[in-house]
This record gives sequence, structure tokens and C-alpha cells, in this order.
Amino acid sequence: MSSDAARESLEIERKYEVDVAAQLPTPEQFLAVGFVADPAATFGLRARYFDTTDEELARAGVALRVREGGADAGWHIKVRQPGGVRELQWPLSEELPDPLRAELRALVGDAADRVEPRATMATERTVVVLRDAAGAARIEIADDRVVAADLAAGVRRAWREWEAELLPGAAEAELDAVDPALRGAGAVPSASPAKIARATGRLVGLARARGADAAQLAALEALDAADQAAARRLDA
Repeated sequence: MSSDAARESLEIERKYEVDVAAQLPTPEQFLAVGFVADPAATFGLRARYFDTTDEELARAGVALRVREGGADAGWHIKVRQPGGVRELQWPLSEELPDPLRAELRALVGDAADRVEPRATMATERTVVVLRDAAGAARIEIADDRVVAADLAAGVRRAWREWEAELLPGAAEAELDAVDPALRGAGAVPSASPAKIARATGRLVGLARARGADAAQLAALEALDAADQAAARRLDA
């Protein structure tokens, strides 16, 4: 079987940091920026993320996970590229699907045969779909409360974030349109490129590799410390 069995999509989204006490914008606040909000739906997600012991997938800009719960339960490969994130999905199964391993081998070579679980995440997700005046779905707002475990380091982290993701047929300008409503509710753009990087404490290292300045590195170190402190409070 070839990787053609996968369902493919291009993910274009923006991530935001939010306080644990923040409230999503109201339907009236979304309407003020041009969107009609569906009623919110809340559900649980559980995921395992995979990499090699020396993080060969991360260095290649590739993420591999298996997720249970929600509309997209299954195995996923995500590849960061200009313009968004290419995502391939296979149905949920006990073992890593052969077509997925073939696709992974095409991306990272023999590292595909050395992947192992590197982190787990439990997420409480609240989703609000935003529609245009004609009723077409344009943006999905996800309010995520995440508890993650770095399996290699034995470190737990917890955080809350909002994601605004374009739905099929929507234009990136619509993310610009909804941005004021999210910021008005207390959200600020996130420095985290991906949940797996945050879960495994790689935000500072990735930023340093990109040439981030001292202030940016200090902010990311503070973010990681806050995530670890939040997890300790949950465990207390």
C-alpha cells in the first residue's frame, strides 16, 4: 500500500497564549469582526508523539503522532513548509501503519525505523466554528488546556493556548480579521511553533538555532518554567 492511502491537508493556523482564566470571545464579539459563531463543543484528546532518541524528526521539521478523540483521531505526520503545515493522516490503529512508515522513510530515511514514544499529551479542547454571513465555515477556534509529559526527561508541563485555523476554502486574510477579537479577550501570539516542541522543552534550543536574541530566549525560558510550574500545581 502506498502513502496515497493517507488523507492530506494543508494546515494554516495561528497560535496564541492565554491566561488560564481567560474567556473565549462571545458570539457578539465574533460578530463584530464579521463572523457568526457556532455553539462551543468540548471534548478530550489523548496523543503520543514519536521521534528518535536524538530527535532526527524534529531536526527535519517533521512531527509524528497518534491521537485518540475528536474528529481527526488517527496517525498523523506533520511537515512544516512555506505557507503552512502539510498534514498526512491515516486511520487509528494499534501499530504504526506501513504506508505511514514508508512516507516517513521518504522524509527522514532510516530514522523512520528508530522512532519511539517521546511525549504524551492530554488535552481538553473547546472548539468554536466561525462562519461567514452566508453560513460557510471559515475558521475553527480551538481552546486547548494541555498537560504533557516528556518521556525522556521525566518532566511534565501544562499550558493553555488558542489556535485559529483556516477551514477549507477560507483565506488567510480571515485570520487577520478575527485576530482583534482574540487579542481583545487577552490572547497574545505564541512563541511556540508546535505542541511537541513545547512538551519536550525544545523551544529555547529551536529559537537559538534560528538566531533569536537574548530577550527572546529569556522569554522562552520563562515560558518553559511557567509550564513546569503549572504542571506541579495540577499534581499538588
